[in-house]
Amino acid sequence: MIVNTVSGRIRVRSNRLKSKKISENIRREATALAGVGHVRINPAAGSLVVSYDTRLVDTTALEDQLEALCLAPSAPATGKRSSVSKHLNRATKVGMMTTLATSLAYGALGNKRAHVGFGTAFVAFAGMHLLRYQRTLLR
Repeated sequence: MIVNTVSGRIRVRSNRLKSKKISENIRREATALAGVGHVRINPAAGSLVVSYDTRLVDTTALEDQLEALCLAPSAPATGKRSSVSKHLNRATKVGMMTTLATSLAYGALGNKRAHVGFGTAFVAFAGMHLLRYQRTLLR
């Protein structure tokens, strides 16, 4: 979506810009648009800033072109691996929530053995979750 426009400059935000591969392709395509002088992408913020010559470009048309580049839906994942990964992530999160709630309930009821057992299961699910997201935890 267009978040800011001033004469000669447009800022667009999109989650697609957080991907290095996609943002680099968008930067190349935006640079090739008529009248565009400079394109800067901030992947951490998911933003694109385009400087352009107001004498050569219709601002509305450029905004439409940039939104089409940045907001186009990504191709759906077709690989079996991503589907399995998605289901595994969901199961891990549900397992964490379920075992934590059950462990707390048994702890409140005074059933120490069940409390420890479900607490241990929670730690196992949390470990799986941390292992899955270890690359993005401490950026």
